[in-house]
Amino acid sequence: MEFSSEIGAVQRRMAQTQEGVGRRKATFEALNVAVGQQILDVGCGGGHLLKDLALSVGTDGRVVGLDPSDQQIAAATDYCQGLDNVSFSKDSATALSFSDGEFDAIASIQVLEYIDDVDGAIAEIRRVLKPGGRLSTVSVLWDHWHFHGPDPALNRRMHDAFKAHCFHQMLPLEMPAKLARHGFAGAHCTSMGFLNNSLHHNSFAYLASRLFTHFALGQGIPEEDVTSWREQLDQAESDGRFGFVSVPVLTTAIAA
Repeated sequence: MEFSSEIGAVQRRMAQTQEGVGRRKATFEALNVAVGQQILDVGCGGGHLLKDLALSVGTDGRVVGLDPSDQQIAAATDYCQGLDNVSFSKDSATALSFSDGEFDAIASIQVLEYIDDVDGAIAEIRRVLKPGGRLSTVSVLWDHWHFHGPDPALNRRMHDAFKAHCFHQMLPLEMPAKLARHGFAGAHCTSMGFLNNSLHHNSFAYLASRLFTHFALGQGIPEEDVTSWREQLDQAESDGRFGFVSVPVLTTAIAA
């Protein structure tokens, strides 16, 4: 998914919703962060996790935010302003420029499913992670990322169009085996599924619907159909029958 100015801003707002904060907290806690560590955040976005990590490792530690988007790096740089132990990289996740075993821990929130060669990315993550280092990553079970309320046929068209937004629809199901193949041990998956019944403007569902409609237009769904779908969402909320479901999964593992 390309991060235009508008979409990047929506993504950063999603990271600040209650669900975004909870996802970030779970990722952070799984890393077992300590003072002085070197930590890489693969796909740092607007820098919310990066700042938490930098404050935690202290001036003797170092955190690196990796992201392909200039706009996201600019936002993260601003968000982490004043923290001298933060740096940034635009490396490809499949060709990291860091040394073998450079990091004590690596985090990645909702990034790996967007990488075509996800095995290559996992191999590189293992290479730059110290033996015994921790990986904490979140990916979504996209088959279960679903809006409820609009006309079923139109809703299905919208969801089918959205499948093209990432390469791996159900990556969490494959992660334990992939991690084992690339030198990780003890892979464990934890569901963080949630349900929204409201489209208030700080709800994850509302922000997700903005991404959804933007992508549907880009995939050729006619504007009048997209507008109708959004109006039907609002009507379903008014009628008390709206729902949005997402199932993010936290996967953790140790570099063997």
